[in-house]
Amino acid sequence: MAASPDSHKARTVVLAGLAVAAAGLLWIFPPFRVVSLKTQGLPIGGSAGSAAFDPSAAAAQIWQKVLQAAAGQAFEAGPVVSALRADPAAARTKFARSSGLGTAYYFVRGRGRVVAVDRSFVQIALDGDTANVIALRTGPVFGNTVRDGCGLLDVNSFPGLTEFNALAAELNALVEKNVIPTLRAQATAGTEVTFIGCAEAPESVPATGEPLLKVIPVKAEVHP
Repeated sequence: MAASPDSHKARTVVLAGLAVAAAGLLWIFPPFRVVSLKTQGLPIGGSAGSAAFDPSAAAAQIWQKVLQAAAGQAFEAGPVVSALRADPAAARTKFARSSGLGTAYYFVRGRGRVVAVDRSFVQIALDGDTANVIALRTGPVFGNTVRDGCGLLDVNSFPGLTEFNALAAELNALVEKNVIPTLRAQATAGTEVTFIGCAEAPESVPATGEPLLKVIPVKAEVHP
């Protein structure tokens, strides 16, 4: 028996209402927050009638006003690496943030005990669990992981890709200046490290013996 026009109309009204409600929830509770740097008074520049974009000044203010204050938006590293070990694709869906180029990143925080140190990384066991080992970078920093990994910066807030790439280089330099020297000097086997950082999401589970994530730290403290 064919449905009546009234039943079709009622169903359409219900579906429309559900769509509006879902959109409202996503607006109130977004999966992650993109920060407009213009609203924070950061030195974007580069537009007509304004000062030229200064990547060093912009990076310095982003470092203080965005990255250092973003701990609450980072996922706990323990659940992330446990999910990664179980199913990398599902872990990416649940925890990772994707950049405009499709690369996915994890923005994580945690605490662990140092189990190994080499020239480029400090390896730590999260919460003392030797099954959940990650590596914090202590060598030179390249690429866009810090800029894109936190998921908090909007490319449309910048004059263009050249300036956005210059910002990435300046943020990497701040990691090398402000974070890595402390890890190199103080992180020895047996010490504990608390950290916040960004890591590129691997496509598969790393080989046995390899750290589950290689994190570029934007904040780190070493404890005896």
